[in-house]
Amino acid sequence: MTEPLAIRPSNRFLVRQRDRHWLRVLAAALLLALALGSVLALVGWPPLEVTAIHYDLLRLRAQVSKLERQRRILEVQLEAQRSPRVLARRARALGLVPPEEAGAVSGANAGRTP
Repeated sequence: MTEPLAIRPSNRFLVRQRDRHWLRVLAAALLLALALGSVLALVGWPPLEVTAIHYDLLRLRAQVSKLERQRRILEVQLEAQRSPRVLARRARALGLVPPEEAGAVSGANAGRTP
């Protein structure tokens, strides 16, 4: 069996050309992507900043309450150290005695010799 002769089209007369339409499509897609990215950045960035500021505020409030507790503890310790009983005990430990026990001369007897 022989095949019937078929006439096939010849492509040898076709000249390859670049498609110039794809450049416009690519440019439009890039511009659209850039515009969409800009809109998302402008809409999405402020809530992220608000969240970050909120966490900073919570951290600072915790720090303030910790420092206030520390200040109250230090005030109590300071008042305890300023109490007359503690001051008298510390003075005796340093070798200091009240003026009555030391035989101090009062102002009226200051000029006289015994």
